[in-house]
Amino acid sequence: MDVNQAMLSETGRKLVVQTVRDELAVTIQHRALGRNVAYDELLYLEALQLTRTCLEGKPYKPFRIWW
Repeated sequence: MDVNQAMLSETGRKLVVQTVRDELAVTIQHRALGRNVAYDELLYLEALQLTRTCLEGKPYKPFRIWW
């Protein structure tokens, strides 16, 4: 094993993956959209906005956390 590395057991890996999935599934009320949006959807929406910004050449206005 290399220095500064750690390995998780199969159970540990499954626990970490499930925890991340659970956190990404949490929803917030999106001010601009007026509806609940999960964090994973929020990341997707920001990726779309970045893509549109690059293609259209408009300034990018990032999502700002208000809570």
